Amino acid sequence: MSQPTMSNTLRRLRRLLGDELLVRVGKTYQLTARASALIEPLDTALQTIQNEVVEVPAFSPADSRRTFTVASSNVAAATVLSPLARRLVTEAPGVALHVIPLVQSPDRLLDDSGVDLVLLPDTIRTQLPRERLYDEDWVLVVDADNTGIGDTVELSDLAHLPHVVFHMDGLSTGAELALRAAIPDRRVLATVSDFLTIPFLIRGTTAISVIQERVARLLEAHGLVRVVRSPLRLPRVGIDLVWNQRGTSDPACAWLREHLYGVVSGG
Repeated sequence: MSQPTMSNTLRRLRRLLGDELLVRVGKTYQLTARASALIEPLDTALQTIQNEVVEVPAFSPADSRRTFTVASSNVAAATVLSPLARRLVTEAPGVALHVIPLVQSPDRLLDDSGVDLVLLPDTIRTQLPRERLYDEDWVLVVDADNTGIGDTVELSDLAHLPHVVFHMDGLSTGAELALRAAIPDRRVLATVSDFLTIPFLIRGTTAISVIQERVARLLEAHGLVRVVRSPLRLPRVGIDLVWNQRGTSDPACAWLREHLYGVVSGG
């Protein structure tokens, strides 16, 4: 800073603070009492600005009290967010999840409602960047007590068995579309908008349905359904991570995303 600039700055400071701040004593300059008293609070203020504004604050999971808002289907909540919640209990006991329903307009959801993250099927469009979390197979399921069907079903079986079908807001899964194309006249026993209701609708019936494999294996482990081999090759579905742009450089959001990848990979 040049001498004229320094003099101009000092004049503005004197006018702002109502004090001379720097006075001549003999051949040197000394701080006034007011200027000396400002050193410590200014140092504290500048350090706070450096730590809280200039530098990105570190995220400490063990000490955080952050609540993350995640939009998800019930299936993803059961298979992905459930194990994540178990991790939080031990690794981040003060961190909470606020899980809200998934809608077909994730861009608006992220822009308007403070959502941190969306678990989005690849069948739903978004203009925001997305990263693949995992790919999922579809499997056929029947009631766990259904002894009339073996471990494999034939195409002829699918033609005469009643079906419980997923359909929500005008959207059908790729697996349902494949079944519909192969068996256009199949009998539909019920239509649902939540996969987790399927086990209760096929209970005590000969009905068959198609569910994502992760949740199907979970339901099978609880004795609610039995997975059977399909005669058709059903297209996979991808589940992507889409997050609010304001969280791109947020270390807390980055930590959450990494933990979701860890849950999916088993790491």
